[in-house]
Amino acid sequence: MTYRNIRLHPFLRLIYLCLRGIAWAGIRVYYRARLVLGRAHFRFDGPAIVVSNHPSTLTDVLNVGIEIRQEMFFLANYGLFKNPVSNWILTRLFCIPIKRKEDVPEGAQRNNDVYFEQSYRHLEQNGVLFIAPEGYSWMNRFVRPLKTGTARIAFGTEARNNWQKDLKIIPVGLSYSQPNHFRSALVVQAGASVYLRDWRAAWEQDSEKAIADLTLHLEQCLKTLSIHSRDEAGEQLLGRLETLLQNTHALPQQAQFERSQALAQHCLEDPELAIAVHRYFDGLQEHAVSDEGVSAFIAPQAGMQLATDGLRLALGFPFFILGILFWFLPCFLPWLLAKRLRLYIGYDSNVKILAGLFTFPLAFWLLFRITTSQTGDWVTGLLAVGFFVGLGLFCTRFWDVLQRFRARQAAGKLAVRAPAIFAELVHQRAEILQNLSKKPAGFAS
Repeated sequence: MTYRNIRLHPFLRLIYLCLRGIAWAGIRVYYRARLVLGRAHFRFDGPAIVVSNHPSTLTDVLNVGIEIRQEMFFLANYGLFKNPVSNWILTRLFCIPIKRKEDVPEGAQRNNDVYFEQSYRHLEQNGVLFIAPEGYSWMNRFVRPLKTGTARIAFGTEARNNWQKDLKIIPVGLSYSQPNHFRSALVVQAGASVYLRDWRAAWEQDSEKAIADLTLHLEQCLKTLSIHSRDEAGEQLLGRLETLLQNTHALPQQAQFERSQALAQHCLEDPELAIAVHRYFDGLQEHAVSDEGVSAFIAPQAGMQLATDGLRLALGFPFFILGILFWFLPCFLPWLLAKRLRLYIGYDSNVKILAGLFTFPLAFWLLFRITTSQTGDWVTGLLAVGFFVGLGLFCTRFWDVLQRFRARQAAGKLAVRAPAIFAELVHQRAEILQNLSKKPAGFAS
């Protein structure tokens, strides 16, 4: 089937390309490690609805949008459109409002017919539509029940076009290590397309049941593609297990992501394991030590690692101070702005990325101007910019080594001051690892 792309005014298309480039740059700087899995599923033609879990507000849209070559419109919270200025901007920047129950006064009727019609027409022009079907943004790593709007829009589009649009839904899982933290990690995983044509018979037999079944299917897809910790208790247990295993046996990002998915599948319904893990981590907190410190202190060749880290810290300290002096304001100002705005914490990453798009280029421009004014050589200015970019990366690694060094020192002090307590913590840790090694996935084996 040959598809015709949706026609946009050339000026709007140019704006989209510019915003996409800006978003790509901001995201590449903000995340320390960003892994994209299933990239081939982002390459498609024709009308499509892209759905994802929703742990990080507007950042979720950006992380999905920069992977898709087509212009992507998205359904947005109706409350964002209430201000005349934001309404004018958002309606011209590829947004379609949608009303949730809390967006209308109590007792008033909620009517999304106009916005559904906009969605139908957009998809009928072979457009791409992004929907976060949970309806809310939560920073936890578990998928909440999905709203039925995605399925209704998808079925409605095909039904009114005699099932000739070949509409597809692309599920995307987003797994953030710490959504609101600068230089955190993220895994974006796209899944296989869900074609509406495969659900036609179910729709024609019972439309409401088909909507419910498709919604549940998409929910399961998102759980499979992300790290689904099930609930608040599961989130805490999973985080502690991840910490313990990564400190014991560090893995590269993809393997670590797959291990976390397996942990969520095999370990969250084991009450004995949960009790042991929480007892161990509560003990760490009580005695002001960390698992990183305990793991480093008891590791083979711990003394050699301590000496190596000490030497690296001593030699790198002057460069670290130089890097901090340069990078303090460009990094501090976005953090301060996010704090002063006092928005929901899920918006922190959005504020920091947006502010960083100004503070980082400004810092480089000032560095370039000062260097060239002193040397009269623009090449030297460019070299200075490159040097401080590398110095920023060095500072993040230096900080990791410093944190490990300090954690090991704290554990060593506890081992000397209270050897019985330290030995008990080590014993508890070993028991947890032994328990994990007996799981089907063979953790810590």
